[in-house]
Amino acid sequence: MKHHLNYEKEDDNYIMLGEIFKIIDSKKTEKVIGSYGVKNISMFVLCLKIMFTGMFFGLDINFIVNDLKKLEKLRKFFNIEEVPESSYIYNFFSKFSEEQILKISNRILKIFKNFKRRKQMIYVVDATPVDLDFNVARKKRTKEYLKTLDLKWSYATSKGYYIGFKATVVVEYTSAMPVAILIHSGAPNDAKLFGEILGELKRRRIIRNNDIIIFDKGYYSYTNYLIGISKYKIVPLIFPKDKFNLKRLDGLISYPLTIFNPKKSTKKLKPIYRKIKRKLLQLLEDWENYKPKRGKIEDFFKLCKEGINLKKIHKYTPKSAKKTTILHVFLAGIITTLGYNKKTDLQKLSESRKK
Repeated sequence: MKHHLNYEKEDDNYIMLGEIFKIIDSKKTEKVIGSYGVKNISMFVLCLKIMFTGMFFGLDINFIVNDLKKLEKLRKFFNIEEVPESSYIYNFFSKFSEEQILKISNRILKIFKNFKRRKQMIYVVDATPVDLDFNVARKKRTKEYLKTLDLKWSYATSKGYYIGFKATVVVEYTSAMPVAILIHSGAPNDAKLFGEILGELKRRRIIRNNDIIIFDKGYYSYTNYLIGISKYKIVPLIFPKDKFNLKRLDGLISYPLTIFNPKKSTKKLKPIYRKIKRKLLQLLEDWENYKPKRGKIEDFFKLCKEGINLKKIHKYTPKSAKKTTILHVFLAGIITTLGYNKKTDLQKLSESRKK
């Protein structure tokens, strides 16, 4: 049985939620939201507050709206006088595309994190299954039925068979700030997504020459090492599998043919590739020492799943499920922005918020 949202200003949960609301209510946030074509900014902000509260406490929008109507002190906490109907909130937010939500989220996080580039950055990449929580025990979902919803059965070693998506997230190591999220229907092979992930990071000008990007063994292939160096000029620290041969990789890595383009300066480019190759081979000799760094994104995902209820989401169309996943990662990013960005912080927060 669900109880009312018993707001108490001394409650640690509401203290944190209040800090989150300060970011969402700020003039900077309103400016960002308006810059992406949102006309009713105050309603957009209220929708974010209601949805974040639902994620925070594991409650649906209808429940929160009903409590807002009943409880005056809760309305004061939300800084509103009138409460819209649940149907209006659903309809209003459905008008925005996943791309709009993603761009707004990324921009707000970047502003409040005061993200500063250093000469070399470290990013960590990982993916997690997102279960849409179909009750398959009660009602069987055939492949044909799922196809009409642009969904399909998928399999993950950590979850088994499920219906949903694969969410790939890239976080900056020091701040634990999510800088990119990609969502795919089903469970495509990680190694095949390698180029798409780097392409997105390059397109958004997140990665630069010599940056280190850490991937787990699921992305392993000799080809991906070569793509990371020759096409994107980054250090692709992909954790190797048992049959990996460092000498073989050393022999495979060569200058890309584009370096010999007469319009480009070969003298300037060759040192860049040599430096990246040398750094990659050095890191691969001691790659196990980087396991703790990669573990930080596992803690970030644990915060998303255990702390703010991404484990199973009750959305049944690709569009709504993708937007909800983006918002979960956005909320987790705001939490890290508030200072909960160390490994121990993420672990403690996830454990304390388990339902």
